Amino acid sequence: MSSSTPVTPRQRQNVGQSAPAKSTGIPVLPSVDVNRGAVSFQTPNGFHDYQTQEPQQLATALTQAVRPARWIPELGTLVVTVAQSGVRAGRNVGFRLSAF
Repeated sequence: MSSSTPVTPRQRQNVGQSAPAKSTGIPVLPSVDVNRGAVSFQTPNGFHDYQTQEPQQLATALTQAVRPARWIPELGTLVVTVAQSGVRAGRNVGFRLSAF
């Protein structure tokens, strides 16, 4: 079973409470070493190296991407929007990355 999960917006809580700010992520162009599970990309804050447990699935998702991948540092997740039949905007797939 794959640990990549679709990323969906959270439901609003109570009407009196304000929802936390929604992070749209930082657009990145990741490179994936499928043999080592290494993922590298650059953000405005510098160059980042991470590891994934699903390098082949991430590489496949990147080949099917319909827009740039987004890094969400608060979640430690790389989000790739892939094409999906019947869904014009595509489907978000999140990959948890961990530091080496």
